[in-house]
Amino acid sequence: MLQKFPLHPTNMMLFAILVLVAGGIRLHAADSGTTLTLRGALDLAAVRQPALLAQDQQARAAAALVDQAGLRPNPTLDLSLENFAGTGAVRGTRGLEATVQASQTIERGGKRDKRMALAASDRKAADQALAVRRNEVLAATAAAYLETLAAQQRLVLAAEPRRLALETLGAAEERVQAGIASAAEVARARAGLATAEVEFARAEAALQSARARLAARWGGTAAEVAALPGRLRLPAVLPDREALLANLNDHPRLALQQDAIASQRAGLELAQAEAVPDVTLGGGLRFLREGSDAAIVAGLSVPLPVRHRNQGSIRAARALLAGAELDERATELGLRAEFSAAWQDLTIAQRTATHLRAQALPALEDARAAVQHAYAQGQLPLIDVLDAQRALAALRREILDAETAGVLAFARLAALTDPTFGTVTALIDPS
Repeated sequence: MLQKFPLHPTNMMLFAILVLVAGGIRLHAADSGTTLTLRGALDLAAVRQPALLAQDQQARAAAALVDQAGLRPNPTLDLSLENFAGTGAVRGTRGLEATVQASQTIERGGKRDKRMALAASDRKAADQALAVRRNEVLAATAAAYLETLAAQQRLVLAAEPRRLALETLGAAEERVQAGIASAAEVARARAGLATAEVEFARAEAALQSARARLAARWGGTAAEVAALPGRLRLPAVLPDREALLANLNDHPRLALQQDAIASQRAGLELAQAEAVPDVTLGGGLRFLREGSDAAIVAGLSVPLPVRHRNQGSIRAARALLAGAELDERATELGLRAEFSAAWQDLTIAQRTATHLRAQALPALEDARAAVQHAYAQGQLPLIDVLDAQRALAALRREILDAETAGVLAFARLAALTDPTFGTVTALIDPS
């Protein structure tokens, strides 16, 4: 540590401001009286995310179409008037004949059952599409939460070099006043302080942006996000890769493609059933001229399938079914590729963070302490102290960057293998 020197009043004021700003996150949390946990953020996104609410309306629409598909064709009522407003014997209404007839179309080929089966498949696919959208929303929210937590830690890291720069500036001023150093040391110390202040301001702005991105996941504002509890913690031991990979088969995107195949198959069966012509039956009464007599009339109508048998729609349905089956394979390959990329990022980040924290960090901390002691004894110039401080700050940022990359990769794996995102909470150290 640096030898303790009394600070100039101006520097003491700056140091007091620094302490207040560095503790601003905790003060904000205390004033707001609320703590936003990861689970709370996920719940907010699940309830308030506009895209998720819109997808829910799609599922409701699909449910309504199931009821519609089960309805039979409406009957028709026909009224026809004949032999009136003519000449001679049919002048005026003397020869008027009226026919009232009701008709009903009888669906053949099992159309109604197949239409209901298609609507039920579409509804299941819509529900699964809602599950896919929910997974996407929660994954983005979890990532935004972790990034905000990392931004908080970067702000804390940025506060330490600034504090040291203030302390170094005070020490340099005292050395100049004591006549054991030149004014150049004060200039260097002020430059170091300016650099530290710029880094702190950047970290503060990055935290505000991260809060805004997190709140946007549920349509809120950055003001809704106070200090997040805990700090990032990269697991010391990675989970079993094969066990995670086995859970990939339950991913909602894969289930959605399977439901899409079922819907296309039901659509093909309906297209084939629609090739069977329906029958229309009718019956009623005919009132003869002057209303003196009446007779029963009946009719039967059957379309003649001489021009088409719905063959175009059947071919289209078969092509869509084949495409859905290919999409399932493509989805499976895509999920495995995402899993492999996330796993590789996780292993690299864990290896990097572990090595830097266990090997490089202690060595650099010892080097900085030795440089500071030598400077206090007048054995080294101030520039060596500033270099040691900057190197240690850069290493700590590098460790945090590696840990952040690791937890984000872990969250991507959770989005692929854990729809509840329960394992993501293990990435946050509550202490």
